[in-house]
Amino acid sequence: MKTLYSSTLNNNRRNIFAGIILSSVFYFSLQQSYLLFHTIVELLSIVIAFAVFIITWNSRKMLDNNYLFFVGISYLFIGALDLLHTLTFTGMNIIVSPVYYANQFWVATRLLEALTFVAGFWFLNSRKKLNADLIFLSYLVISILILLSILYWHIFPLCFIEGSGQTKFKIYAEYIIIAILFLAGYLLYNKRSQFSESVVKLLTISLIFTILSEFCFTLYISNYSLINELGHYAKLVAFFMIYKANIETGFIRPTSLIFKNLKDNEEKYRTLAENLPGLILRFDQHFNCIYANLAVTKFSQNTPTEINNADSRHLELPKTLKDTLNLTLLQANSTGRIQETNISLKKEGLNYIYSVQAIPEYHTHTENKTYLVICHDITKQKNTEQQLQDLNATKDKFFSIIAHDLKNPFTSLLSFSQLIYKNAEKLSVEKIQHMAFRMNETAKNAYSLLENLLNWSRVQTGLLKPHPEFIDIADLLDQAKSTGGSMAIPKGIDIRISQLTSSTVFADRQMVGTIFRNIISNSVKFSYPNSYIIIKAENISSYIQFSIQDAGIGIEDVNQDLILKMDSNFSTLGTADEKGTGLGLVLCKEFVELNGGKLWLESKFGFGTTFYFTLPLN
Repeated sequence: MKTLYSSTLNNNRRNIFAGIILSSVFYFSLQQSYLLFHTIVELLSIVIAFAVFIITWNSRKMLDNNYLFFVGISYLFIGALDLLHTLTFTGMNIIVSPVYYANQFWVATRLLEALTFVAGFWFLNSRKKLNADLIFLSYLVISILILLSILYWHIFPLCFIEGSGQTKFKIYAEYIIIAILFLAGYLLYNKRSQFSESVVKLLTISLIFTILSEFCFTLYISNYSLINELGHYAKLVAFFMIYKANIETGFIRPTSLIFKNLKDNEEKYRTLAENLPGLILRFDQHFNCIYANLAVTKFSQNTPTEINNADSRHLELPKTLKDTLNLTLLQANSTGRIQETNISLKKEGLNYIYSVQAIPEYHTHTENKTYLVICHDITKQKNTEQQLQDLNATKDKFFSIIAHDLKNPFTSLLSFSQLIYKNAEKLSVEKIQHMAFRMNETAKNAYSLLENLLNWSRVQTGLLKPHPEFIDIADLLDQAKSTGGSMAIPKGIDIRISQLTSSTVFADRQMVGTIFRNIISNSVKFSYPNSYIIIKAENISSYIQFSIQDAGIGIEDVNQDLILKMDSNFSTLGTADEKGTGLGLVLCKEFVELNGGKLWLESKFGFGTTFYFTLPLN
């Protein structure tokens, strides 16, 4: 603080000393002649203008304020035209002419300067870097045209006439210039957030003194008058303020201007990084964490509020994440390339999947490496991929059923019907009856398969929806026994109803009938001849639990989860070599769930299987 105060005090002393020197120079020059005073003042403003251009041009790759960049380049040509104004001033005798060229150059230059102040705001919000060469060439062309219009073509209006003073054109032009400068001040006020506070003040002062200077030049009668002198003082102050804005503020204190946008962007990107849902970490060459965003605390045990420059051990990250990061960083260090991997993390019982990228960072000013680690949450993406895989497997199973299991019944029907058609006279009645029986069984199986396929496809597309109603359980079980009886009689299987409850369920009648038909059909297929099947209905809380128990071959433990999955392709032959598709039980599971219940099974290989499912009471 003391150093800053001392530096400011020294700057003030230097400014006061420079002011005293300039005042002395101006005073003694006026004592000699007004021409000497005018030449000194103009040369000082020209030097300042050239200095503004030189610094702006040499720093064009790093100056990030397009307004100051644009104005700074223009001052080379403003200074050059002011030099012509100085050389053609009355009494210099460099270009002898009855026409007062100096006044014409003054009006043209001030108009160009005022328009530059306004035009610069057009480029202020542009994200693209301005083309310095194009700006230079444009002002060069404009300056040459001004020069030719005054000295060669003589088409520029007269601005001063000896004995009469300023022309109406000159006075009106000055007022137009003043109006343009007021517009520039208005734009500066509206765009003040794009500049540092000190630059706004300096530009405002420059505009004020430029306006005062122009106002003075609307009043004088003689080029050597006091009001003319005051106008030149105001112009010099205005140029000096531009110098302060473009040079001193832009380069002596670069952090307040040149890197203003850089600081703003740094804050924006830091805020963005802190609030991203993904994990962002940076590690040094020893793999110590030197930065982590707030999303990391989601998996940290201690959830610190400040985690910048913290060692990764202090974050108490899960071991899985630490090990994965260390391995990935080692690979990035050895290869020098971006490394990618996936990691699964658990938090509060939920599983999160992240895509991990380790990016080696190299710095020209140091040999030390850093590594940027970005972890994207791809949980939804992976879940979607799994769902797509399941749907694809379901599609494959569906086509497999159609191509294989639906084809077989028709192959059998075609074969038997062809035998009867070609050998009807040769076959005995018993043989024909046997083949007719087999054809009937095949047709019934094909019909059942088609019905299940149709229902299942309608469920998948959302076209089949339950229409629940109250169903008497006694009637429901009697109907199930009757439907299953026709399938059980050929194998001598007895279907029994046990623990009948006198209640109702609230479900879709047709779906429940399909559930019983498919499960009983499955039980008959895997039951031994002359065995039994027991159907039960028990009242449990707000549900009715149904069970269908057989004394068949049972299901091995490894296969019990497969028979209820569409993509398992699991199917076995029945006790009488009956074929199945595996679709019936999958359809039963979906019908039960559509009606608000659950389906499961219990089985012991060699001792039978029991299927359970629940339906709501209301």
